[in-house]
Amino acid sequence: MKYPYESVVINEEVPMLMLMTSVRFVAMHWHDRIEFLFVLRGSIQVFVGREEFSLKENDLLLINSNEIHGVEASEDNRVLLLQIPLTFINKWYPKIEMESFHCQSFQQEDQGKYDGIRQLMVQLMVTLREKELGYEIKIHSLLLDIIYHLVSKFRVKSHKQINRNSSKDIERLTRITSYIQKNYMYPITLNEIAENEQLTVPYLSRYFQQHMGQPFVKYLNGIRLEQAVQYLLETNWPVIQIAIESGFPSLNTFHKLFKDTFHTTPYQFRKNQQTTFNHSYKNEPKGIESYDYTEEDDLKELDTYIKGFI
Repeated sequence: MKYPYESVVINEEVPMLMLMTSVRFVAMHWHDRIEFLFVLRGSIQVFVGREEFSLKENDLLLINSNEIHGVEASEDNRVLLLQIPLTFINKWYPKIEMESFHCQSFQQEDQGKYDGIRQLMVQLMVTLREKELGYEIKIHSLLLDIIYHLVSKFRVKSHKQINRNSSKDIERLTRITSYIQKNYMYPITLNEIAENEQLTVPYLSRYFQQHMGQPFVKYLNGIRLEQAVQYLLETNWPVIQIAIESGFPSLNTFHKLFKDTFHTTPYQFRKNQQTTFNHSYKNEPKGIESYDYTEEDDLKELDTYIKGFI
């Protein structure tokens, strides 16, 4: 499991993580990379700290490194996701760990500077798909161009720094969320975590809400829902077994939380996915669905944007 502190091995020759994917549910997590979400089709809900953003087609959002975030979606979508490690950016812009960026296209009427990022992301995806001779050189060039756009057009002034957790908070949150990740299938409580951290329950409750952007119980249920979605997509287990394996105290609780989040029942969700898509069942990060899309399908999805940028 790659959450909540997401650690993805990135090829040194291609210093980034890029996916063209559909997203259903990704629990709150963080990582030491700058992340872009570019919605090509449908809509998603993105939670960053205590803020919530509704992204629809053509919307672009940047998430700073170590900003706690998660994603939910109740309808079909297609998202272009790009993550650039700070270690790569630091080689060219050493100030990166001290700075933040603000890139939210849906809050601005003038889309000119956002189109620059969109175009570069599309070019990156096409370059990755086509893999022509020397494509690694082009990828580095495009990534550096994105970094230049960030620094020159989206940098937050020092007196308006975006709040991010300190290294001490990150260490504590990592311990807490790792414990939840390992024990979500059991009836764990805030009391036992408070005891592990040598904190009072009221203090830990406030601390968790402040730094994770949601109460402990909601986060725990989110982790369980994320696991349940994967079981629904990748196994033939009955729904009651999925509820038990995911840690829900009862089938009714599972049904209610699932319907509140996805606006459908677990059974109907599985049926819709099996009808609409032919799953490849690869071991992908939870919440990110892996379908048998071909390279031609991806390029066709991007065709509208490719023509628009020519």
